[in-house]
Formats: sequence, C-alpha cells, structure tokens
Amino acid sequence: MYNRIIVPIDGSKPADKALDHTIRLARSISVDGRLNKIEVIILTIIPDLPGTLGFEPPRRSIRTGEVISFSEYVNEMYELKRLNAIKLVSARKKEYESHRTKDDDFTLREEVIVGKGNSISDTILEFAIKEQADLLVIGNTGLSGISS
Repeated sequence: MYNRIIVPIDGSKPADKALDHTIRLARSISVDGRLNKIEVIILTIIPDLPGTLGFEPPRRSIRTGEVISFSEYVNEMYELKRLNAIKLVSARKKEYESHRTKDDDFTLREEVIVGKGNSISDTILEFAIKEQADLLVIGNTGLSGISS
C-alpha cells in the first residue's frame, strides 16, 4: 500500500484538513502488522524571493527599524519566512505527536524547502519524486486562494 505519504501545508484550513486526513489514513493502515513503517512527511515550501537589480530604494529593517539596502531587506524577509515555516511545520508535528497512541505505527518527518525559481506545485512534485512518495495529499486551495 503506502510507505511514504507527503502532505504539503501552508497554514490554510484546507491544508490542515489534508494533514488531518493523512494522519487518519496513516493510523488506519499502520495497524495491520506491516513490515515497513509508514512515513508521513509534513512539507512546507518557502517561495523563492526575487533577486535585486541594484537600484531599488532602501527599506527599513523589520527587526531594527534601521535603513538597510533592498538586498538586506530581501534577506531579512527570507529569514522571517524560513523561521515562520519551521514554526508552522514543527507546531503541526508536535500537535500530532502529543496525540499518538500506542497503536500508531508511523513516523512523522518535517521538511522545509525553498522553491528556487520553481512554482510551489513544481517544487512539491520534484520533492515527491525525489522522496519516492507513494501518495501526495493536498488541500484543495492554499493561502493564495488558487484552486487549480
């Protein structure tokens, strides 16, 4: 059946429902004395931030309020997005780990990766192929509101 299930999350309600469904599915198929443990990968993609052209106006630092170059601002934004993504994935994993039962025979893994010029969907597919996923569970819309 399934050995590796990937569920991308972005903090949206549909993504949370997809994660809930994935956990229920893993619970239901992990109790049949399988030889291989099921691995559920909770995935978050950080969109690639645009590079600078060199003549953008300076910005104020989010952390300090000081005036900084646009490239420093982009770096701050990327770091903030990365930290928020790590918090999101860790919080979801911790939530499910706290409700585990002795019969839950599956592992949860968290992954945060950068889109690197690709669309979010292409990045998810590339990751699924690389990880040799058997199943990809995705909410019908994400935070962007795009449904197709």
